[in-house]
Amino acid sequence: MKKKRFYNNKKRNTKWTEQEKGRKISFADKYIEDGNGTDKYSKSRKREKKPIFTKEKLGTFAKYLIIAVGCFVIISIGYTVMDLYIDRNAMPLTENSEDSSADMSTLSLQLKSESIEPLSMDGGVMLTAVINELQENGYTSVTFDLKRDDGTIGYNSSLATIDMYGAEASPASDLEKSISEFVSNDILPVGRIYCYKDNIVGTGDLTAGIFANGKLYRDDGNNAYLNPDSESAYNYIKGIIEEVKGMGVTVFVLDGCDLPDTLGDKYNDGFKPLSEKLYKDFGNEIKLLESVSISINSDNAKAIDEEWKEKTEGVDGEDIIFRVKAKDKIKVKQFLDNQDGISYIISE
Repeated sequence: MKKKRFYNNKKRNTKWTEQEKGRKISFADKYIEDGNGTDKYSKSRKREKKPIFTKEKLGTFAKYLIIAVGCFVIISIGYTVMDLYIDRNAMPLTENSEDSSADMSTLSLQLKSESIEPLSMDGGVMLTAVINELQENGYTSVTFDLKRDDGTIGYNSSLATIDMYGAEASPASDLEKSISEFVSNDILPVGRIYCYKDNIVGTGDLTAGIFANGKLYRDDGNNAYLNPDSESAYNYIKGIIEEVKGMGVTVFVLDGCDLPDTLGDKYNDGFKPLSEKLYKDFGNEIKLLESVSISINSDNAKAIDEEWKEKTEGVDGEDIIFRVKAKDKIKVKQFLDNQDGISYIISE
């Protein structure tokens, strides 16, 4: 049997342990760097890096940021509501007392125009290509949509109503510069406004839409309309004209001025009362043309002539411009150029 061993403390601190080194801990040890041999404060010692952002600082910053954003939102909403109120309740424009060199309202025009998409009015490469094409094909004017038949707006607008309802869609990126380029190339810019069919403001503004039998009116295609008797609707159309006129456009085509027959015959000639009201506000500074839309599907001279006579029979007026959807644009243009006193817009 193996004999058990017992251990004692006789040789403690003499074997398997290290001898004590150094000195007693002093209160100034935190200032001592390794190997410098002094307990005085040294500027060259490594300083403790404190974090720039602490939890408390981040919390304070977030609080002030929320307050600043909230104030900005409140001010923005206030200005938007104020602009909207001014748009809807704007006073009519006063006539200019100074003599004008040209009376646009009575000017007789014969336009040879082509319809283009607002997106091509970028003031740059696309616009240059459009101008070259217009000049090569003998057009003296160009027409672009300011307000389309679904209520969307084709240019970057600063009007509060347009901004509020988000009506812009595929807009011209630089309308003002593009207008200037057209004018400098002897091409007359014409803005087209589809007046009353409107699925944006007509459905979003209760004071501007048409109501029938106590509910918002919609036609067979589920389209809503602006009310010609509404001051809100009128100021909306007037605001678009006023804004774009400031960019250099003086000729405007009013399309879609008539309402569906299901609403009665009160607005069968919607162009006349609307144009009279606009002329009263703008005086002789603009020219308004009534759009008459037709489609020419023939592709030879004789058939085009017969189709034209059939579809324009009984259409007359001093300020009419024909918006022609042509199967063969070149041949239809050649035919229209031989018609005396005809203004037209050719589209595909």
